[in-house]
Amino acid sequence: MMPPIDLGRTMTIQIPALEWICNSEGYLRMVDDITQRISPYPLQGPLSSHLDMERVQPDEMKWTPLLKLSSCDPYIRKLRDFFTGLYFMTGQDPFQCLILTVLTQNKTAERARSAFYELIRRFGTITPETLSVIDPRDIVPVLYRCGPHRKAEYIVSIAREITRRWKGDLSWVYDAPDHARELLVSLPGVGKKTADCVLLYAAGHEVVPIDTHVERVARRLGFIERGASQRGLTINAREIHGSDKSKDIAKEALETELADPGRSHLLLIQHGFEFCHATAPECFACPIRYECPSIDNRFKSTAP
Repeated sequence: MMPPIDLGRTMTIQIPALEWICNSEGYLRMVDDITQRISPYPLQGPLSSHLDMERVQPDEMKWTPLLKLSSCDPYIRKLRDFFTGLYFMTGQDPFQCLILTVLTQNKTAERARSAFYELIRRFGTITPETLSVIDPRDIVPVLYRCGPHRKAEYIVSIAREITRRWKGDLSWVYDAPDHARELLVSLPGVGKKTADCVLLYAAGHEVVPIDTHVERVARRLGFIERGASQRGLTINAREIHGSDKSKDIAKEALETELADPGRSHLLLIQHGFEFCHATAPECFACPIRYECPSIDNRFKSTAP
């Protein structure tokens, strides 16, 4: 039996979740001019024992409960048990995943969600074929919340490149991740983090997309210092924080130390989103305050 789902948390931090718009009835998205809806049946608090899926095929939603992750890492185990009901979403269309990730670059998830919904409303199904024939200037008004304007150029250029080089077929993302990443970063406006999001959420590869938030949590939990030590490097993790070097070490450390690193890193993202903020982290309420090597001892007492 599948564990109850926390639909609110599941629909907040993941790229596939950004296909869905929240309204009073649940979440909806448009697929081939058909509106699909997901509504929860409450169990207790934020958890739901069942989802009412309107016009959604039974095998269409490939969700995996993170509660079933098997991990020896004390942080992941504690966060797994704390964020009960958080599910991992995979199997997203590779091209839609790529476009959504480009929209999130330096912008909030909610702005990307709104822009993607508007793209679908104006241009129909988001495919390389449909976007490759659009003038980038026609996309600029849609992306006014997701600027800068060069994103419109990136999106159309990406669609045209994929159409020209692979006739719109991105099935190669399911091949070896190193080769697939190399092809992805050859596209306009696609960096390593964007490529890794496609490899994780579309192809299901166990890779860790690294941004400043994941790097911050990894640094505070000691992954970066341990990763540097394994490389034979002597560093001060605080001095290099936010740098490409710090992100590279964090990615390698997480992918080396964690079982199922791609799925496990979602727990670190959720932890950073709710507790381990860049400024004013909520250490007193932190669910892993007893295990955290960076926390001040005064926060380890029982929270009220």
